[in-house]
Amino acid sequence: MEAIFAHALNCVAEFNPKRLANLYTHFGSYETAWRASARELAEVWEDPEFEQVVNKKRSDISLEQIQKQLEQLHVTPITKEDVSYPNQLRQISSPPALLYIEGALLPADAKPVIAVVGTRMATSYGREACRALVEPLAKAGIPIISGLAAGIDTEAHKTTLAAHGYTAAILGSGIDRNVLYPSSNKRLADEIISGGGTIISEYPPHFKASNWTFPLRNRIIAGLSSGVLVIEAREKSGTLITARYALELGRDVMAVPGSIFSATSKTPHALIRDGATPVTSPEDIFHALGLTDTYIDEQATRHMSEEEQVVFDTLIEPRSTNDIGRMLEKRIGDIQRILALLEIHGMVRNMGNGIYRKT
Repeated sequence: MEAIFAHALNCVAEFNPKRLANLYTHFGSYETAWRASARELAEVWEDPEFEQVVNKKRSDISLEQIQKQLEQLHVTPITKEDVSYPNQLRQISSPPALLYIEGALLPADAKPVIAVVGTRMATSYGREACRALVEPLAKAGIPIISGLAAGIDTEAHKTTLAAHGYTAAILGSGIDRNVLYPSSNKRLADEIISGGGTIISEYPPHFKASNWTFPLRNRIIAGLSSGVLVIEAREKSGTLITARYALELGRDVMAVPGSIFSATSKTPHALIRDGATPVTSPEDIFHALGLTDTYIDEQATRHMSEEEQVVFDTLIEPRSTNDIGRMLEKRIGDIQRILALLEIHGMVRNMGNGIYRKT
């Protein structure tokens, strides 16, 4: 019930990330804070004008009703004191006192976790680079988080879903689809949930995005990650804010080089100049995270069927379908079918003339 009282307090006054934390520190619980006098609340908020606001709004709020509204939205509120609250998020300087969660929350012990961020105005190069780098990470079982924004964020989420990986979207708005930003990604938000991922916000469900909500959101993206991958960003952007948060937290910061003539290469090149890891292949990310080739292979093959695994294991070197058929004493048609499935999942590549190799 503590989370419901925290949510109710969020509904009383305009959202402020420090208000709930201050109330909990002062009163020791959100229930006690909810039942305190309007004057006491206004004093903790250091704003006497809130006394009248609290008196008016609190009388209009039904705890049962707001709990029912959250249930209808499939949203679960969790406080920083809850055992399910992400441990890595507790490490940031101003952790959200309350999170609103829709979907399957990232396991508390999930590691590593990669945040993929970049410009909303992604070029074809940036989108292609995002797909090429994110797909192997997702297939290796590495959770991908981003901000559901247009451009690179969208590409990262979509690529992860296509690879049947886990992705989490951190919003700069409330979770309710009527206010979700950008509205063009409402369908993507639904796909993330149906794909087993999660949507996270520190803002009440009906809260509309504003210019100041996105920089705050970026600290959560950095806090939840083990490393941040930057793919295209202009010189002054929210992406740079995320990277700076990550550096302050001691997270790995990686950046994809781009054209020297492109404005979207300004931030990646500046980060690389200042010590970020340059990334030109998935292996660069795996090695930056300290993952061994054995771990990568084990994670990438864990979802194979038995017959797919048998065929995959023959490809210690490039082989033709005929060679594989003879080795396994199987019909060529069956081998072709299995290789087609492996190719769809990105595990093998057709080199032409019926010859396949591992990706």
